[in-house]
Amino acid sequence: MVAIVVGASSGLGRAVAELLGQRMPVVGVSRRGLGDASKPETARRAIAAAERLGTIDLLVNSAGAGIFGPAGSYDEESIDRLLDANLKATIVFCDALFPRFAEHGGTIVNVLSTAALIGKPNESVYCAAKWGARGYSEALRAEAKGTKARVITVAPGGMDTPFWPERREGFMDPAEVAAVIVDALARRINVTEIHISR
Repeated sequence: MVAIVVGASSGLGRAVAELLGQRMPVVGVSRRGLGDASKPETARRAIAAAERLGTIDLLVNSAGAGIFGPAGSYDEESIDRLLDANLKATIVFCDALFPRFAEHGGTIVNVLSTAALIGKPNESVYCAAKWGARGYSEALRAEAKGTKARVITVAPGGMDTPFWPERREGFMDPAEVAAVIVDALARRINVTEIHISR
């Protein structure tokens, strides 16, 4: 059993990778490591690295970027960054692994946000990306019916992570959120959505 964790360099992704690493080999994907998660070549490199450690049966997509501001304030570079990190990376890694999971078994965990559940002011493009990731995940879950693949979405509330430029008092500790996710995976709870908030 081997896990691939996308977005493993900081925040929730790092916390999940550290907890999973106590149970199984983990290949972490980050810009500082294997490269841009929105590129298929990065997914291929991560899969090759994981296959050297054993059978891949878990993918956690936790990459993300936040750029906020009122509608009309986003330039092309900001839009691309938000869509690449929050949507395209999820699609690229799921598409790379879903067929084998459907045939041989495996679990995909796509980390969304409460921004995938409700529109928020000054977060229009971020919400669009997260809603897109939610729609993709629901479609993938529909395709998974009758196969050996399992698709779980996680929608956490605000977490105190490097995602924000300054500390966020009162926000959740990513280690606590990671513990909920890893516990659900370890106990093989029959769940498709996990909402976590204070």
